[in-house]
Amino acid sequence: MKNRDIFGRFFQIELFGESHSEEIGVIIKGVPKNIKLDLIFIQNELNRRRPAQNNLTSQRNEPDKFHFTDGVKNGITTGENIRILIPNIDVRSEYYSQFEDIYRPSHVDYPARLRYGTEINLNGAGRFSGRLTAPIVAAGAIAKIILKQQGVNIAGYTSQIGSIKDENLYSIKQIQERVETNAVRGIDLELTKDMIDLIENIIKQEDSIGGVVTIQIENYPPGVGDPWFHSIESDLASAILSIPSTRGIEFGTGFKAATMVGSEHNDPYILKNDKITTKTNHCGGIIGGISIGTPIIFRVPIKPTASIGKIQKTLNFRTKKMTELKIKGRHDPCIVPRVLIALEAITAIVLVDHLLISKT
Repeated sequence: MKNRDIFGRFFQIELFGESHSEEIGVIIKGVPKNIKLDLIFIQNELNRRRPAQNNLTSQRNEPDKFHFTDGVKNGITTGENIRILIPNIDVRSEYYSQFEDIYRPSHVDYPARLRYGTEINLNGAGRFSGRLTAPIVAAGAIAKIILKQQGVNIAGYTSQIGSIKDENLYSIKQIQERVETNAVRGIDLELTKDMIDLIENIIKQEDSIGGVVTIQIENYPPGVGDPWFHSIESDLASAILSIPSTRGIEFGTGFKAATMVGSEHNDPYILKNDKITTKTNHCGGIIGGISIGTPIIFRVPIKPTASIGKIQKTLNFRTKKMTELKIKGRHDPCIVPRVLIALEAITAIVLVDHLLISKT
């Protein structure tokens, strides 16, 4: 693949490596000089995303130990490009030989070969793999550190698995206190138990299931962003939909706005503690592509993992006949709790990028 996987304008990330390559990593451009990095925090963020944490995740056992090769000295940024490496340790390419002729349903096998030719390495999905979210999480951890210094907090949680929905509203504090107390990263304890039971039942059926992640940002300054093609919403949407398995994004009231009238959906401006804010937050913290100071809230639907153990029928592209396929390997029956960490990370990257742009 000759293309370069780059995102961002001032705070910019470039991914490299593949699912089964010796290592994966990220180059980060635009990180200000003399920022003290919490290396334990960065590793903890990677630990939150890593597989094999419990029976609800893939059992690919990657420790995801990162190290800097450039841009950081004694834990402090130098102002140069930061380069982070993460070794791939637990690679098993033998599972993937059968997919040369039999393309897996809803996998990238067929379109990737149309685009890049038959020589492309798709072991573990290659460059397309969710494995590449690990360096995104590392870069996002640095972005979170920068945001934290500005008093900005980001937190996500699982608000739906299958048809089980948590429609309550929570503060960042509530999310941070509860999200790591259970395997699905839900907030409501009763609903969380139901979500876990549902996934365990799906595992028995050798199938997979999707859900919804809710992301919330508090204390992001008002007046940041631009209209049209580089609004905070459009950049967040582009970033979020770059993460494998995402299927959309809705801000604030989202699709429910289609059922409301203007007098219901409008957010009246009010004074609260001598600051301008809004009585409601149907807009999700952004109007006209620009932040207004209220919490930025959006939800992201996540599809069921495409790799399942259940027998499926698909086309053998060599024989041109239908065949049965049973996928072997280590896959997430529900990717929602892990993709949540990547969504937090890419959100932090977008928000830091916009903060830096707003200062020019």
